[in-house]
Amino acid sequence: MLLATTVLALTAPMAVAEISFSGYGRFGLNYNSDAVFNESQIDMRMRINIDGSVETDSGITFGGRIRLQYDENTVSDNDSDGLVSNDRAGAQLSPAMLYATGFGVRVEVGNANTAYDSVALMYNSEIGYLDRGFGDPNGNYFSFNSTPYGSEEINRMGLFVSYSAGGFNGRISLVDPDQTGAVIDEEELSLSVDYAFGQATVAAAYVDNAAGVENAQALFLGAEYAISDAANIGLLYFDYDEDLDANDSVRVTLYGNYTMDAITFKGYVATDDQDGLANDTAYGLGVDYDLGGARLSGDIHRSYAEETIAGLGVRFDF
Repeated sequence: MLLATTVLALTAPMAVAEISFSGYGRFGLNYNSDAVFNESQIDMRMRINIDGSVETDSGITFGGRIRLQYDENTVSDNDSDGLVSNDRAGAQLSPAMLYATGFGVRVEVGNANTAYDSVALMYNSEIGYLDRGFGDPNGNYFSFNSTPYGSEEINRMGLFVSYSAGGFNGRISLVDPDQTGAVIDEEELSLSVDYAFGQATVAAAYVDNAAGVENAQALFLGAEYAISDAANIGLLYFDYDEDLDANDSVRVTLYGNYTMDAITFKGYVATDDQDGLANDTAYGLGVDYDLGGARLSGDIHRSYAEETIAGLGVRFDF
């Protein structure tokens, strides 16, 4: 959870306005056995969320967020092969998101979060200081954009609505890639729900026209059980379907974590039936050491391409 530090507060009768910063930094060494050039590279990221908000007399809070982010090197925590091209020379500002929240309801517009990307459990199998893994969601879909939109998305508009009560969360979102109609991409619609009760959490999400691709659909189902205060186990199911059969994929991920004093052991194994994979099974092991305000993390994976991918680094949140 991000810890926001208030840097400016202005008070007025029955209203409070504030600007705050939050984010994280991470740096470390990454290894890929099948890298074209250097197998080992140093990776880093610095992220700062800039938030402004005001609470009205009626108890509703209005606010907005812009993200400032710098990524070094070519390592990505979201791509199935662990590598992407990255030609950004400096820190980038995201498009803006505005929101209103109160009485359990949250509404976002602009560079909004999406229901599919916001569901609980979806990324719980990730390990290492990069929070990565091959048991993550398959296929593409919209989410909050940390860097500027591309030339075909300058008029993108998202709308997100959520409702929370007790352990229940429900969400719906709609993203129009271009409100002007100049871009042919379809509007993406997604829905998600999750519920925590006792030692268990269950979640489900669905997206249609994923990432603006007509008829591309993705389904997610997940469940996690806390065996004790120190250990949990979870099962994730992802089904991505596109008109091109070669991109269709069903992925199932089993993961677990165990904490002993300042050390947490993590692991997962995942299967994927997508055409063209060298191996339909991937797995990874990781360990975190709590430094008290930061964590030292190591991870090692065997990918669907039969690569060995490993990392060792530090992450700190503020």
